[in-house]
Amino acid sequence: MASPKPILITGATGNQGSAVIAALHAEDASRSEKKFLLLAVTRNVSSPSAQKLEKQYPGLHLVQGDLNAIPEIFNEAEKVLEQSGNATTKIWGVYSVQISMGAGVTFESEVAQGKNLINESIARGVKHLVYSSVDRGGDKSSWDVETPIPHFQSKHRIEHHLRDTAGAKGAKMSWTVLRPVAFMENLVPGMPTKVFLAAMRDTMREKPNEWVSVVDIGRFAQKAFAAPTDPRYFCTAIGIAGSKLTFAELDATFKKATGSAAPATYWVLGSVLMRLVKEVNLMVTWFATDGYGVDVEDLNSKEGVMNFETWLRERSAFVEREE
Repeated sequence: MASPKPILITGATGNQGSAVIAALHAEDASRSEKKFLLLAVTRNVSSPSAQKLEKQYPGLHLVQGDLNAIPEIFNEAEKVLEQSGNATTKIWGVYSVQISMGAGVTFESEVAQGKNLINESIARGVKHLVYSSVDRGGDKSSWDVETPIPHFQSKHRIEHHLRDTAGAKGAKMSWTVLRPVAFMENLVPGMPTKVFLAAMRDTMREKPNEWVSVVDIGRFAQKAFAAPTDPRYFCTAIGIAGSKLTFAELDATFKKATGSAAPATYWVLGSVLMRLVKEVNLMVTWFATDGYGVDVEDLNSKEGVMNFETWLRERSAFVEREE
């Protein structure tokens, strides 16, 4: 019986990391033989979110660590593997995601964390790394296009470091870059969403925007780890989107799924957001002038990615569901 392959998952308590854990755990649960051993990196293993994760996914191991100290994360993960009695203490796979915005986060810190995790993964003999980036106009264009948006530019730099350092053909480590579009999960009941949607509505007008659920980020990461030599995932980048909607179409989808219009507030509040928050202004303006470039229809025909209506009905907080 083969020993399960240890996968180190950063951002474990966040939307993306937890989606990756859910997808990997679900796939393993359907097998008679466990394929992966999940190592969830969190800054505080005693936090309620970390403890909830551990209870929710039997067999998952928490690893305390800070992405500003990557070698220490690997050291701690190896200790956890040794204590668990696993046959190997070598990390086989890494899921890499960094925080882009928020208190204490800078462009430089995100780039450094992403690059250092790649470097340490290669040094430790990791076999496959999945990096969560962002689409910047399509699979081919994204390699060349930085966009004016700082938290898109940072990912462009990390992508190139991964390809250049690990090798375009995986000479030092094989890899997959996932390029999701705007997260459906960022839309939640409350004023911030109302103001953001107002800014999008009045800036983009008839221009469609692309949306994805983090569920599908988890699914694609699971597929890449399960079949790292498959040409669909081996040393390549994949754009991920489930729906492409104008604001009018978004509004109609909200009405159909929830019975209420899309929660966008008065234009003046959206205008204030665009004036006061430079990064949001840059991003929404880019949505209107350029925008994401995933071929949604083609991807859906091949992969069955979750669309916006399904997300609203099955996963969003805009619909009350029985527990």
